[in-house]
Amino acid sequence: MRFAVATLALLFALTASTSARTTNLASLLARMRAAAGPLWSAHIDAIADITDGAVVTRAHIDASGDRLTLHRCLDDRCLGRFYHGAHADDLTLNGAPIMAPQLSSSEPALLLALSHAFLRPGFRRAGGTIALLPLTGGAGDSIEVRSPGIAPFTVRVARNGLIERARIGSSIYAFSDYLRVAMLRMPSRIERDGKPYMTFHHLQMVNAPFIEPHPLPLTFAAAPVVLSWRPRARSPVVDCSIGGRALRCLVDSGNSGLSMTLSLAERLHLHPIGTFEVQGIGRYLTELVTAPPLHVGSATLPSATYVVLSDLEGTRYDVILGTDFLAAARVTIDGPKRRVILQPSETTNAASGLPIRFIALVPTVPVTLASTPARLLVDTGDESAIDLGARFFHRHPTLFHVTENRSVRGVGGSSIERLGRIATMTLGSLHLSNLEIGETEHLHSSGDGHLGSGLLARFVVTFDYANDRIEIAQP
Repeated sequence: MRFAVATLALLFALTASTSARTTNLASLLARMRAAAGPLWSAHIDAIADITDGAVVTRAHIDASGDRLTLHRCLDDRCLGRFYHGAHADDLTLNGAPIMAPQLSSSEPALLLALSHAFLRPGFRRAGGTIALLPLTGGAGDSIEVRSPGIAPFTVRVARNGLIERARIGSSIYAFSDYLRVAMLRMPSRIERDGKPYMTFHHLQMVNAPFIEPHPLPLTFAAAPVVLSWRPRARSPVVDCSIGGRALRCLVDSGNSGLSMTLSLAERLHLHPIGTFEVQGIGRYLTELVTAPPLHVGSATLPSATYVVLSDLEGTRYDVILGTDFLAAARVTIDGPKRRVILQPSETTNAASGLPIRFIALVPTVPVTLASTPARLLVDTGDESAIDLGARFFHRHPTLFHVTENRSVRGVGGSSIERLGRIATMTLGSLHLSNLEIGETEHLHSSGDGHLGSGLLARFVVTFDYANDRIEIAQP
């Protein structure tokens, strides 16, 4: 009798185990595709609130599969970012994509899960894997998804084929309140570790192709364009024009976009379209305007958004051409010959020179000051040779001996620069000696300090933002 009971118990256990896992991976993925619709190929427009701790920001989202453009603003700080697969680019005010310095491993994984891009044809051929996980109790099945360069994650799928939650690293994202959007079903609420994270107020399909962010289209009547520096200019200031007005333009790699003086904005009768916080030596709130096309030699930059800088009055230039301009072309600043050369980005055959890391949309490079490593902003608009930020200098007070103090003026205010000399500096393959170096109090730098025109004007410097490179060559 005991043998019969044990046999029946074993048969029941085997039967229960078999009935508990009636789903294979292929049928589960087919059920998920049918439940959500072709999310991986749809073009979605959305408005969402994103919660980071106690801060809630309103965001506009334009997405197609694992490509997503996000614009979000908090007070007068606006962030634009373009996610594509395992990568992300920060966006300038005019939408130029610039390689982001850091990317949380959870961001592309969450986008992959939310877009169902792991269900698209070709996912496995591109190196992705999907595995069915053992049952752990409760309703539904679980899968593990892996994709090159993206943190692996697990997804819990409800019986109806919709994603209930995704575990990415140590965080759990819960998807709920699904809405039907045309042929799709999408969650309108996402929680992270039990707290609100994303709430969608608007979701719709767009019947038009998704357009990836791109630099402003600088057009050339003829190329290359060779421009002479203006007389007595200590940095690359060239002739330019807007609306037929003859102007002076500073090519400034330390500026994250495009800027103009307040007096020029008034002469062009431009009306504010928004506000923006700028910072340099100080910081202040200013206005944004849209200006007509700008002409530099035979090259034309289309109508664009400019930051109005009231403290540019009295300088030797009217317009600052920063990241938006440098991202639109291959730009060479030949200091020894006092000229700027513009060529289409497509003229670049292969990446060469120093790899650059963009921080706050401006380029930085690693250097060694004596024996101390540092990361300096390449700033053609700074007339100094090497200008360290106060925080970095106070951590390394023996880098140089201060021999002189002078007053300096920059964006947002004025300050004191302490000057001296440093015995050696290494920049890529260049080994330089006996250089002027300074430290400016209150300098808000994207790195440990600036490499300015006082040093860069000795070399031929080519900005190749299409390949995230800067070439610094002897003349």
